[in-house]
Amino acid sequence: MAEMNSHRSISISVANERLQIKTDLPDGDIKEIVEYIDERYDSYARYNLEAGKRMALLALELGQQLFEMRKLLHQVKVERDELNNGIKEMAALLDEGLERPEKSDDWM
Repeated sequence: MAEMNSHRSISISVANERLQIKTDLPDGDIKEIVEYIDERYDSYARYNLEAGKRMALLALELGQQLFEMRKLLHQVKVERDELNNGIKEMAALLDEGLERPEKSDDWM
C-alpha cells in the first residue's frame, strides 16, 4: 500500500458535489472513476429522486458490483489452485517417467 506522503490533494466534482480528496491515483484513473459515477448517478434522474436517495441507489449498485467482483475473484483463485495442482500432478508423473525409463522394445 502506498504511504500517505505520496497522496496529493485534488478537487473533483462528482454527482453535482465539489469535493477535496487525497489520492495517489493517476489523473486518468480519477477522471474515469468520476465519469462512471456521474453517469450512474445521472441515470437515476428518471426516477425523480432527491440527491440523497440517488446516492443511496448508487452506493447499493456499486456495493453489488464489488461483491460480484469479490465472488468472481474467489472463483478464479479456486480455479487457479486447481490448475496448479493439476500441473504439479502432471510434473510428478513426468518426473516419474523420466526416472524409470522403459526399454524401447517393451511396448512393441
